Formats: sequence, C-alpha cells, structure tokens
Amino acid sequence: MTTKRPAAIYVRVSTEEQATEGFSIQAQISDLERYALQNNFEIVSRYVDEGFSGKSIEGRPQMKRLLRDAEKHNFEAILIYKTDRLSRNTKNSIEIAEALKKNDIRLLSITENIDLTDHMGMALFQIISTMNELERNKTVDRVKWGMTERANQGHYNGGIVLGYDAVDKKLIVNEDEARIVQTIFNYAEQGLGLKAITRRLNEAGLRTKKNNSFSTHSIKNILNNPIYIGKIRFNQVKDWAEKRRKGKNDDYILSDGHHAPIISMEQWDAVQRLVKKRSYTPVRSETPTLLGGILRCPMCGKGMVIGHSTGSHAKYRIYKCGQFHNKGASVCRSNTIRAEIAEKTIFEELTRIVTDDAFLKKLVEKVNYERQNKEQPLLEEKKQVEKRIAKVQIKMKNLKEKILSHDDLIDLFKPELLELQEELKHLQQQRDELSLEFSKEDTEPVDYESLRKLLTDFHRVLSSTSPEEQRNLLRLIIKDIQITKDAPPRIGRRVTRVNLIFDFTIESLHEQAYNLLPKVYPDYDFVEAFNPRLLDGATLANFNKSKLGEVMASLSILPLASIRFTPINLHRPINLLHEH
Repeated sequence: MTTKRPAAIYVRVSTEEQATEGFSIQAQISDLERYALQNNFEIVSRYVDEGFSGKSIEGRPQMKRLLRDAEKHNFEAILIYKTDRLSRNTKNSIEIAEALKKNDIRLLSITENIDLTDHMGMALFQIISTMNELERNKTVDRVKWGMTERANQGHYNGGIVLGYDAVDKKLIVNEDEARIVQTIFNYAEQGLGLKAITRRLNEAGLRTKKNNSFSTHSIKNILNNPIYIGKIRFNQVKDWAEKRRKGKNDDYILSDGHHAPIISMEQWDAVQRLVKKRSYTPVRSETPTLLGGILRCPMCGKGMVIGHSTGSHAKYRIYKCGQFHNKGASVCRSNTIRAEIAEKTIFEELTRIVTDDAFLKKLVEKVNYERQNKEQPLLEEKKQVEKRIAKVQIKMKNLKEKILSHDDLIDLFKPELLELQEELKHLQQQRDELSLEFSKEDTEPVDYESLRKLLTDFHRVLSSTSPEEQRNLLRLIIKDIQITKDAPPRIGRRVTRVNLIFDFTIESLHEQAYNLLPKVYPDYDFVEAFNPRLLDGATLANFNKSKLGEVMASLSILPLASIRFTPINLHRPINLLHEH
C-alpha cells in the first residue's frame, strides 16, 4: 500500500466575496479534500482565514501560522484552491511561494494545475499572480467609478445613518430617529456645545443607530453631515484603509439626493455658523498625561483621560473616566484619581523591579511556570471562544432564514446582521491567535539576566527623558493599570494592579514593540536596520538571521524576542503590586 504524503490546505475568503460571489470556505475545503483523496495526500493541517482580505499577509493569522509550521516541516505540500487565495498582491504571493520553496514544501493550485516545484510552474505562478493583482485593481476601479457615478446622480452608496432606513437602495425617513436628529440640531441652534448635547441625549436614554450611547464625536458627525438637508456627500476621505481621517479630500462630491431632508436649509446654515464660531484648534496642553488610556476606569473599564480639579487650596491634576468625559454621567461616573498619586505609584513600582533582585526572580519564576504550563488555560479559553462563535453563527443563520422568507424585513435585520458579522470576525481572530500560541515553540525559559538588563536599561531611559517620551515608553511595557472603585475620604482611589506585557514577537514588531529598542539602545541604528514591512511572511528562524534579529541577540534580549510576557492568555497577567 502506498504511503500517503502529509499535506496542509489553506483557504481564504473575504467578507465581500462571501456576500457577492457565494465563494464559501466549505466549498474550497470540499474541493481540496477531494483532490487530496484522489492524489494520495493526507491532510494533516487546515488553515482557514475567514473574512480576511487578500490584499496583504498582515492581519491573516492563519497564513502566518502556516509559514511557521512550514519551517518545522509539518507537511510536504500546501494545497490551495486558486493562487489568488494566497494573496491578491503579486509581491506577497511570490514571497510566500519562495518561503515554502526554501523549506522544500510543494505549493499546488488545484484549479489552475500549477506546481511550484519546477521553474515552469513558478513562471506561470508569477504570471497568474500578476493577472490576479491587475484584475483586483480593475475591480476596485470599476467599483469606485460606479459609486462615484451613483453619488453624482444623487444616489446613496450605503452605510447606516441615523434618521434614515435604506429600502431598495433608497433612503427613507425613519420618523422616530428623525426626531432625534431634529433635537440635536435644535440644541445646537440654541447654542449648546457638543458635550452638553451629548449629555442631554444620553440622560434621556436616546441611542445611536447602532444602539450605542451618544458621544461628542457622533454628535459632531451628525451636525456636519449634509445628508440631513437632502444632499449626498461622497469621497470625503481618500485611501481610508491606510490614511484614516488624515486622508481628507477637499475635492469631494456633493450632489442633490433623491431622499427627503430632515433639517431645513435655514437651520442648517444657522447651525454651521454657530459650529464654525465655536470651533477652534485646541492648544496643546503642557500638562503631561503619562497614564492616559492605560489607566482604566474601575466601573466601565474604559481608558481614563487627564483633567483638573480644584481643591480647597489649589488646582491639581486628575485622571477621570473617558466615557464620563465624552458621554456624560448617564453612561459612567468620573471615578477620579489624583494624577500625582497614580504616576508616583507606577514609577515606584518600576524602580522596585530593577532594584529588588528577589522580586524580579520571583517574577521570572512565575512567567517560566506559566510558559511551561500554558496549554490548559489556553485550551479552556479557546473552548469558550468557540462556544461564543457557535452562538453567533446560530444567530446569523436564524436572521438569514428570516430575511430569505420575508424580503420586506431585509432593512430591519441588516444592522443586526452587520453587527453579528463584526462580532464573528473578532471572535474568529481571537480563536486564531489562541491556535497560533499552540504552534509556537515558546516554552524556553526566560533568562533572568536578560530581563534584568532590559528592565534596567529601560528604567534608565525612562528616568531621564521628557514626559512625552515617558508616556510613549510606558505604553510599550504596561498593558493596563487598575484602580480601586471606592475612594475613602482623605485617601481617595489607589492603584491596585499594574499589568505588564513585554512583546517582542514578530507580530508585535509589525506594530510598535520595535520602537522600544532604539529608545532603550540609542547607540544602535535600528531605524535604518529595520523596516516593519520586511516582516511580511517572516518566521522566528529567518528573523533571527536578520540584522535586527542579530542586534537583539547581541543585546541578550532573546529568547524574549520569541515570547509574549505575559502570555496571550491575559486572565492572569503579571501584576506588580500583588507579586511584591
């Protein structure tokens, strides 16, 4: 009997493809399983990126896991449905193919009959990858052109907006929501500011289209949206995915829409004059906000922001709940803590780490114990996430059945369906990250001397730099800070937990962890030596051979480069105060 060859399958489908083409995950898997059976392959691993775009490798956890496992030679071949499942970017596709080829892993596209083992297959692969990218760009251009034409003709291009329901691609006034919009404009015309309007709406129990409480940001967007005077605005931001709000486009489209206005032109003009009069460029505060965002509200868990309070003798700095600051007392309370007390506690604890050898050794022992015994908590967490995924999928299935049986209910259920899709995507990503942890060989003990050196150097820089740099540095090693819910008289709230996280994994280097290195080790030219984009498709083995990897090794940071500290399971984070 012929021995079957171990193979893995990789499947990917974006949310858009699922919606428009019915290009399902299960359809790809079925065809790949059939091919494996017919060609003497045994499927030993499955990698599924559901709801992820093929534009780049970044953000696709299963593709990253596949490349890691390929280095371990867990299989001899990768089976894919089509080459565009790898990536719609030619450069990324070729990088993936080259990485697999270096590890003697065959890459087989079953519908295009391509085997990258030989030169002809690689050449054909490059041609098809180029054509895939060209087709993607053409599709993007066609969609953009179509949406531009629709906007020019006064048609709405989609997205939910308070005050209207989308029915048969037309905007129909939602009378209940329209009254909320009118209330907002009435308040603005009376001279109320964003915070005052937000507070009144939330106190009245009114909600946004997505059933959230109002914020100053959502009120500002409503007051600036010409859709409420019967206009269609389109292309206000260029390259949103990359530039976000910085990609502002002054040459946007503004046309007469086919929908009924909610606000009169006279009121619109009056409100715009008042908004312009009240608006100003905020002066950059000289007050340091060292812990803003990482200090957590003890009630709602959201980040806290800096503020001021006047005592019996003087004005002093405080941190207060960001939700309270932006949405008012109906959403949360201020839950203030003296900034001086919170910041002093953090600096004292960080100093204690580098001066108390017994404490640091205890900390390292705990981390190493958790690394050696991480499987059970990760398994339990993954099980809980999978249960939540199953519940969301059942809800989505029930909603889809209702929509299929009652076409007139599409607009009623569409917002809920979109929210469930977002929740599902988040949970699937969480599950994939947990799966990724199982595949990592990160049980190697953390070296005490390496960690002590890193913390000592970090503390040296932290103690001698500007408040702005201190703020940035603290965010690189502190996950969050928790405080007491109660504030006893004359004592006030106190810090109860300082949760550390050191993350020099390749995934983190994509984001911000690499910024810590040039700050702590200024004599090394990290900026020129390293570009985060070079990490696309990187694995620990080839990263260690890179210039940055060599520098990190020379600084005795490895094996920290290959771990999360704390691990991804943050239910039991490293808490400085409780460990002491």
